Amino acid sequence: MKKQPIFTKILIPLMGLVILEILILMISIYGQGLFSLIHKNSQDIIESRVEARRNYLESLMVNQWMNVSQTVQKINLLADGLVDAGKMDIEAIDDSSENAAPFLSAVSMDLISMMRTNHVTGVFMILNADNLEDSMTSKKYMDKPGLYFRDLDPESRASSENLDLLIERSPLLVVRNTQIATDKTWNTSFQFGTADVPYYDFLYEPTQATFYSKPDVTWEDMGFWSKPYTLFGETREAIAYSVPLRLSDGRVYGVLGVDILVDYLKQNLPSRELDGSGTASYFLSIHKSGNSEGSSTSYQDVIQLNSIEATIGEDREGKVVSDKKNYFTFSMPLHLFSTVGPFTDVEWQLGAAIPYKTMNRFADRMTFVMSVTIILTLGIGIVGSLVISLFLQKPIRKLALAIRSNKTTDKLRLRETGILEIDQMSEALEDLSDRLLQEQRNLQYERDHDFLTDLYNRRAFGRRIRELLEKKGGGNAIGAYIMMDLDNLKIVNDTYGHEYGDKYIRCASDAMREGLGDEAIYSRISGDEFNAFIFDEEGNRSRINALIERLQETIDNSFIMLPDGEKKQLRLSGGVSWYPEGGTNPDQLQKNADYAMYVVKKTTKSQIRVWSEATDLGKEKEEEKEDTRLKQGEEKQEPESKPKA
Repeated sequence: MKKQPIFTKILIPLMGLVILEILILMISIYGQGLFSLIHKNSQDIIESRVEARRNYLESLMVNQWMNVSQTVQKINLLADGLVDAGKMDIEAIDDSSENAAPFLSAVSMDLISMMRTNHVTGVFMILNADNLEDSMTSKKYMDKPGLYFRDLDPESRASSENLDLLIERSPLLVVRNTQIATDKTWNTSFQFGTADVPYYDFLYEPTQATFYSKPDVTWEDMGFWSKPYTLFGETREAIAYSVPLRLSDGRVYGVLGVDILVDYLKQNLPSRELDGSGTASYFLSIHKSGNSEGSSTSYQDVIQLNSIEATIGEDREGKVVSDKKNYFTFSMPLHLFSTVGPFTDVEWQLGAAIPYKTMNRFADRMTFVMSVTIILTLGIGIVGSLVISLFLQKPIRKLALAIRSNKTTDKLRLRETGILEIDQMSEALEDLSDRLLQEQRNLQYERDHDFLTDLYNRRAFGRRIRELLEKKGGGNAIGAYIMMDLDNLKIVNDTYGHEYGDKYIRCASDAMREGLGDEAIYSRISGDEFNAFIFDEEGNRSRINALIERLQETIDNSFIMLPDGEKKQLRLSGGVSWYPEGGTNPDQLQKNADYAMYVVKKTTKSQIRVWSEATDLGKEKEEEKEDTRLKQGEEKQEPESKPKA
């Protein structure tokens, strides 16, 4: 038998096997259209990201930015009352800022509160009782009074004195009353007649829709998202959502709405999630056919949120496309308007534009790598496979070690390896880690907060006070532990149902926030029990007493509207125990505050009393009287005997 070196014995069958595998691989790849599927998958990924971002943006716009119902109802109720009392002429209220100043001053804080709650960059109200169609047609515009507040950073912590806000439009009376800084383009009214500026979409569209609408169409159905605009004299571009304001008799007297600066909108539409290289961009397409009654003429607008080579527009068939053939565009509609309202002819779409070269980068690289791999496999065989295996093993091993060494409480941040597939896997793992950490934070938040009022629950409240006292207690530090109990909650629940009982509870939590602001820690301990703790490290007792008095005033002025239109005044009975006289830990403070509240509940009610040694004595005497009364005079009913089984 002819002897051959082991090299030859291994090389010949391995080379034959390599050639056979290459042939099978080529038939499988090209015969099944694998590369076409990879390219299609790249497109599907972009489309799925656009869809996910569309769902997020639609939810944000509908559920948060468009949440103006409570403010609209409150302002309409105030306007109805003033008109009925003869204190406001609705037909003349838009004649000048002086006429409108008292009403605008009365609602200014409601607008600011709505802006804070909705996390928007601006809030406005324009007073107008006129049909604007003739004025718009003749281009003879009239100035309108109103309010326009601006918050350039709605995600930052709100200033208790509104130092972070700017006034864009308001009468001088509002500036004096609110003490908010005016912007450099501030004016006492919205300049249309003076500046010859056409009426903004957010004023004209809902106003005209209301004039031409049927009586059964609600103001919610006439909510309108405007195309991009800039206030006269400004350079900041924004979009706005507005709804009409009208009295109970149907008369229109203005619009109320919010604005979203385009720069802030970009923060919610990060192009980096489409492509890390920055060559892709999200865009918003706005198309209006102008067919509805009372509507303005049609238009088409596009908000490109990042600078790219392509320009987004519409083709002859109305499809959103780019002017560059080497760009892929995909868009999906945003469902922002009522299906029964007057703006069914308006369509918003969120889309993305990305170069085909960028989108197919992974697929093209796969094609290249596959071709090179086939050639190299044919040339170097097993040696090449071994080198590639070792080359791929090293970064994967480092990646695994990095993942194992990462703490569960830390964000996962992995170094780039320079290998596309591994880096994409790293990005996916980092994204998963971020989502898990966020979910963990959400669970912690839900664990520590009451779902109805968004206040701390009992456990979190006690923990926060302990942490505060451990860190800053002692020395001159003082604090006031306030324990409050809702009066009449059972009556509200039994008479009007738990829905209004919940409103009564939320009214109490809102009163606490309004009365104490950021100066206290709040908690809802049980169904009708609320606790608060005010702390002053310098020992300024007068400051805390002033806050408690302000809380009492706020409670006295708070109410809910019942189904029959009556106001149900908020009533709280409370007790206060001072740190450190009334206790040095939350349990002692709560116990003594409870004693003080007990006296209030048994005597005057609807007041806040401070605990003292006499408070404890008063409670003991009340308990002794109650025991004596039961022993001397009351007949106790004998329990009925239970039937035998």
